[in-house]
Amino acid sequence: MASTTDTDSPTNQGLKSLRLLCFGDSLTAGYSGYGYFHYPYATHIRKKLKEELPDTDAVVDVSGLSGDRVIAGRFLGRIKAMSEKVKHAPYDWIIILGGTNDLGWSERPDDIYESLKQVWTVALDSGANVLALNVLEGEHTSGDIVSRRKQLNALIAGHEEHRLYYMDLCAAVPFFTMNDSMRAMMWDDGLHLTMDGYEMMGNAIAIKLLELLRVAKDPLNTGPKKSSKTHDLQGTKGDG
Repeated sequence: MASTTDTDSPTNQGLKSLRLLCFGDSLTAGYSGYGYFHYPYATHIRKKLKEELPDTDAVVDVSGLSGDRVIAGRFLGRIKAMSEKVKHAPYDWIIILGGTNDLGWSERPDDIYESLKQVWTVALDSGANVLALNVLEGEHTSGDIVSRRKQLNALIAGHEEHRLYYMDLCAAVPFFTMNDSMRAMMWDDGLHLTMDGYEMMGNAIAIKLLELLRVAKDPLNTGPKKSSKTHDLQGTKGDG
């Protein structure tokens, strides 16, 4: 991961504008109530940024496609299209959550990780910082899905790349360690969240993002990479 201990960066209080994209599948879309309701966690990031950075013009967009997969889905094509669409006003931060559906389709953690790296690369090449989220738990424990999720999350946590940061979303919004009453309040169908659950998710991500805005050396977009044939893998590992 990129270092989270830079000391020569401007504080987030000095940011005049900030553009964010929350990118992923149904958990990013805020899917709930079997699709009858959607409560994107981005709503709570937007609210938190307005509270904490009142002088910053913050834009928080959402691109969440229910059922999408990193390997055999449209993840890579979507992030490429989004980057091209906003190239004249690119995002400063892209928050990426993917892999849940791939695990459900019995994909191997290594393969999911390799596909996620392609998605991260497109985002990084646009000049954005990337906040990579790990995969949430869920009530389904059949087969080897729990061990595969743990393997995938370990790969995401261990990835080292300049301007790519990591958040342990699984710890911030747990399933198994919640008591029954809290779980009933936060979790909808054992895979997706309720309105309260997405609020918990959004607030946790917002707190992490505000921390990163304070310490990141380049909190804003640095401009598109001239060549995307190879990607800069330099960087030091942060604390997540």
